[in-house]
Formats: sequence, structure tokens, C-alpha cells
Amino acid sequence: MFLSMDKVNFGDWLKLESETVKRVRSHLRHLLEWADETPLTKARSIDPTLQTYLLTARADGKNKNLAPTSIVRCLANARQFFAYARAEWPHRYKPISESWISMLLPPRHIRTDSRLPVRQYYELEDVLKIASVSTETLLEERGKVAVCMGFLSGMRADALATLPIYCVDLEARTIDQLPEAGVRTKNRKAAITYLLEIPELLEVCKEWDQRVRTLSWEALWYSTLTTDGMNLKATIKAYEGRNNVIERDVRLICERAGVPYQSPHKLRHGHVVHALKQARNMAELKAISQNIMHASVVITDQVYGKLVNDNVRSVISNLGAHRDDKSELLQLIEILKAQLI
Repeated sequence: MFLSMDKVNFGDWLKLESETVKRVRSHLRHLLEWADETPLTKARSIDPTLQTYLLTARADGKNKNLAPTSIVRCLANARQFFAYARAEWPHRYKPISESWISMLLPPRHIRTDSRLPVRQYYELEDVLKIASVSTETLLEERGKVAVCMGFLSGMRADALATLPIYCVDLEARTIDQLPEAGVRTKNRKAAITYLLEIPELLEVCKEWDQRVRTLSWEALWYSTLTTDGMNLKATIKAYEGRNNVIERDVRLICERAGVPYQSPHKLRHGHVVHALKQARNMAELKAISQNIMHASVVITDQVYGKLVNDNVRSVISNLGAHRDDKSELLQLIEILKAQLI
């Protein structure tokens, strides 16, 4: 989310999404409450330390401690703030050394690498089950479309909720995620992305596509419905927060299909995990990374690099089974070098 400490620029903070800004503000609020009336330039002298304080801190009045992930993020944002402050006001923040900043780490027992993560995502078999369920209403049909398109494309729910019809080309398997067309992407990135080739899911999307193309070409592909839910409406502009509609629709169709509900974002996770399982070389890995609009393969690996246990078992048991030449290894080195430039 942020640049490294030696390249911090407050302008990059201003480019954050509004929801991200809210989270960062809540984390930095803990920093301010910890310091109380002590200037942050004297943070090294505050007792207890920020790490210790966060173990019992709470900002919403609830009688329980912060979640370990919240503590980790609060400290990450604190490190980022102090790094920025040192770069912007070096004389004032001279007492705050880089070594002290680097020590703003959570206790070992709550660090992310001290716990086995629970990977949550929709697996293909669950999505296929949803795709095959019969629907009785347009609302249920729309929910099925949300699941199928979310898994096929890996796009975020806010992008799907704001996508105009003319940005969808199912024959070419392309989605134009263009902010200039009203598509709300993370950090307003623009890209042409591609769909997975899964016939059963594509068929669901094609049926919906034929239905919505009776509307204006500028209308939302994930169409709004009339009040009685019986017909589509040619809505041109999505209201802020329309992604909540997708969450409701996905929950509804999951209940009908008998599939455990997970948030729409887990469809994106499912898309990536499914694609990574099929990848056989670095070129394919890079294509997957670009298709989900990550800035680099490194980011994709950081988010999705920890494979599920069955994948690890399969890879380990087959080590050395295929003795390819060094071309893929050299390609990997070149890609990683490019990320460091």
C-alpha cells in the first residue's frame, strides 16, 4: 500500500482510496491516543511502548483487545508515518532514528507468520454448483451472474457494479476496466482484462449479456431492476456504494444453491487461485498478475503466494520430475530484476 521508507512521499498517501484512508486514519488514531500530550518527536521516551499499548487499546468501547491483524496494521502505518516525518522534517524528527522505526514490530506471538492463515475463496466446484442452480426471479439470476462473472474476471465488486455494457465483450473475452467510462477500479487504474475460459460460467454470462443488450449501450451491464423486480432498468450511472447490491445478490444465490456464503471479494481470490493452479511458467504468472491489475508479479506473490496444502504437497512430491532447460529460470530472474528497478 505504501512506498518503502526511503521513498516515502505524502502525495502517495493522498492517492489512497477513500475506504483505505478511513482505515489508515483509524490506525493512526491509536498512535495519537498513545502519545497523548507528548510530541511525536519524543515518541522514543513514551512508556509504555506503542507495541505494548496496542495490546490493550480499543477505539470503539468494546471490552476486548484489538485483533492481531489490526495491531500489525497499526504498527505498519506508524512506521510509515515516522518514515515520512523523518523525510519531510529531518531536523525536527532527528531523535526518531531509522533503527527505532524498524523496531515498531508486533510481539512475535501475534505476527502473521506465527499463525497458519485460513485461506478463504470460492473454489470452482462451488461456482459451478451456483451456475447450475435454477433461478425463479431476475434477482436470483443477477446473483448467479455476479458469481460467474466475478470468478471469470477476477474484477472487484465495485468495478462490476459500475461497468457499462459497452465495456463488456464476451466474444473476445475482454472487459474494459476504464475509469473514464465510469468503472470504479482501485486507485483508478485502467486496463483491458480477460476472462477465464470456463464454458459453464461463460454461458450464464452470455445469457445475461443478451438480455441487457436490449437496453442502452451506456447502461450498466450489472443492471438495476424495477421496483417489482420483474424488469431491467437502463440505469447509466451507478450510485456510490452499489457494490453492496452485489454482496446481497451473492448471499441470496449462495443460499439457494446451498453453497456457504463468502464475500464477493472471495470470488476474486478464487479466480487468482484457480489461474495460478493452471500456470506452468513465469510468462503465465506475469499474465495472471497483469490481468488482476497488480503493479507487479511481486505483489501477486505476496498476496497469493502461499499455496494451499494440497498444492504444496503436489509440488514437493514432483520436484525434479521435469528437467527443463534454464530458460524459465533466466526469465524469472529477469522479471524479478525488473521489479526492483
